[in-house]
Amino acid sequence: MITHNNINKVIETIRNNNTREYIRILAEENDNLGVFSSKFGGIPYIANDDSIPVDSDNNQLALLAQINCGELPENKLYPEVGLLQFWIARNSNFGLDNKDSYCVKYIEKIDETVSEVDILEKYDILDEDNNEEYSPFKRKNTSFSLTFEKGLSTITSTDCRFEDIALKTIQDLFPDEQINDLYDDLENDIYSTLFKSFEGVQHAIGAYPTFTQWDPRNPDDTDVYDVMLLQIESMRSSDSNENEIMWGDSGVANFFIDSEKLERLDFNHVLFNWDCF
Repeated sequence: MITHNNINKVIETIRNNNTREYIRILAEENDNLGVFSSKFGGIPYIANDDSIPVDSDNNQLALLAQINCGELPENKLYPEVGLLQFWIARNSNFGLDNKDSYCVKYIEKIDETVSEVDILEKYDILDEDNNEEYSPFKRKNTSFSLTFEKGLSTITSTDCRFEDIALKTIQDLFPDEQINDLYDDLENDIYSTLFKSFEGVQHAIGAYPTFTQWDPRNPDDTDVYDVMLLQIESMRSSDSNENEIMWGDSGVANFFIDSEKLERLDFNHVLFNWDCF
């Protein structure tokens, strides 16, 4: 029988073997950001000779996030310079399950002569009064300033690899206990302690991902979508407790890429996922 002392040793071992450096993102509502700044929402940088990404019906996508790589702490994930932009559809599911309706765009060279006026000549901001246009932001056209700091992220219990890792760890540490299935063979309180010990982080770059439902990735293909480019959680105002960012019912959104493609700065094949309670 696996005891609380046993499961605490399992938890410690999993953490020691499945922790990675990540970049924590702190977001604060701010509608006075320049077009070159890191931000959630707001007005994107668009070069004068560039166009707005569109969905499968040729409707403009909306900017979800823009990361100015030069504002990040030193890291091995993002490029050192340029902008990385995350675009989603303006419909009710934000382009989920339609790879033609979301994208990640890398802009290496920034033309600092481009102005907000130039961009708004071609970028359609979301209509606050149009019920057919959707946004995860309470005010559709609000923006959030971003600050970044390094931290450590441990695998989450919703990661597609977690159950296999946890089961193998238990079997390695306590081979005489004959644990073959976490749900069936662990006592309820032990099972709950194990899973609640790996709840994850919030807004993040490069962390282990968080899901409210399940991980859409294949645990047998560990090199596919193995890097989380960005995670944006639902967020409430610290002052009023009102929703500022909301994915369905208190959900979370993630973007993933293969590490091999990231090294080549090839952002043509990314996975966007969001889910909620």
